[in-house]
Amino acid sequence: MATLVWPLACGLAGMALWLSLQWWDINNAALSDAEAALGPEPETGNPPGKATSPASAMLARYRELVHQHLFIANMLLFALGLGGMALAVRLDKRRQLAEQMRGACLKAMDAGKEGLLILLPVRQHGGRFTDFIIQDCNERGAEHAGLARCDLLGRRLGELRDSEGIAGLVQACSHAMAAGSHEEELETTRNGQRICLHRRLLRADAGLVILLRDVSETRANQDVLMKMAHVDALTGLPNRLWLTNFLPRAIESAAANASSLAVLFIDLDNFKSVNDTFGHDAGDALLVAAAGRLAAAVRTEDKLARLGGDEFVIVLAQADHAEIVQIARRINNTLAEDFLLNDRQCCRTQASIGISLYPQDGTCAAPLLRNADLAMYTAKSSGKGRHAFHDASPAAPANALQPAEA
Repeated sequence: MATLVWPLACGLAGMALWLSLQWWDINNAALSDAEAALGPEPETGNPPGKATSPASAMLARYRELVHQHLFIANMLLFALGLGGMALAVRLDKRRQLAEQMRGACLKAMDAGKEGLLILLPVRQHGGRFTDFIIQDCNERGAEHAGLARCDLLGRRLGELRDSEGIAGLVQACSHAMAAGSHEEELETTRNGQRICLHRRLLRADAGLVILLRDVSETRANQDVLMKMAHVDALTGLPNRLWLTNFLPRAIESAAANASSLAVLFIDLDNFKSVNDTFGHDAGDALLVAAAGRLAAAVRTEDKLARLGGDEFVIVLAQADHAEIVQIARRINNTLAEDFLLNDRQCCRTQASIGISLYPQDGTCAAPLLRNADLAMYTAKSSGKGRHAFHDASPAAPANALQPAEA
């Protein structure tokens, strides 16, 4: 406060004193000249109470008026000095309050892991934004940018293109200045680790405010939740919800490429008897082991999902009839081998497999799954351990059913 108030007060007081002295000197000089011009009054022995000469009276009156005007001017200058001091004090208090609020805001954003950058645009003659100067920032903002705060202030973004968190920021700032706001997420590197950074840019008067937040943990949690929602907890395979989202996209891809698509609906035979004989823990162990064998029996480009219970679905892309039959037989052959459950029980199972084809048996997900399910029941009712293609005719031909080969 002293750096602002005292120089102003001293300047006003010095100005008032100088003006007063100048006025006093000018008027005293004028009065002295006037008295010298009139000369001394003759000693006429005027009795007491008689008026002096008119010239002397006029000079006396003028001197009195000068003193009055000088007093009034000094009072006005003094009041002006006091008013200036009061105004300076008020402005300084406002400045200090603004600085305190700014510091508190920056600290609060630091504590909340929010980075802040305040930028001023640099324009060309045509009005286009060519660069931005970093006017201010908090410590968290400097950390997200990958530099110390002292190394950022006053710098141009164009000088920091290779710094962490600055890549592509000039273009984003130009877009925000034109549109009023801009938001984006990008993956970048900080201290050698990959992070996901959310940037929100807001135009504020002639400048730009950038809010930076590390959302890596949030994205990781979302990925975990997404995985939990789309992965079967027991087998680790994709679940029904995943298949509901995936199958329509697979059909669209097959339609765009004019290629084939097959859906295999698999149901483990005699699974209920395993549960009843050995218990549900043994049944779960069988499901896990069967899922592993199914995954090994298909190609790397094929997709395997568990619908629930003892039902699985395999989606085969770009497979001809011979490949589909080969994969179905390989599945039953691998399931026919003995399973060792909980290191004690030994059991054997097979699978009934129903097959539907795109586009013959359906052009969207629901009919393909439904027809594959119907074909699976046809295979199960014909002796189990078999695969069957869907046939919409009232009487399916005998060669639609294929037993597993030993």
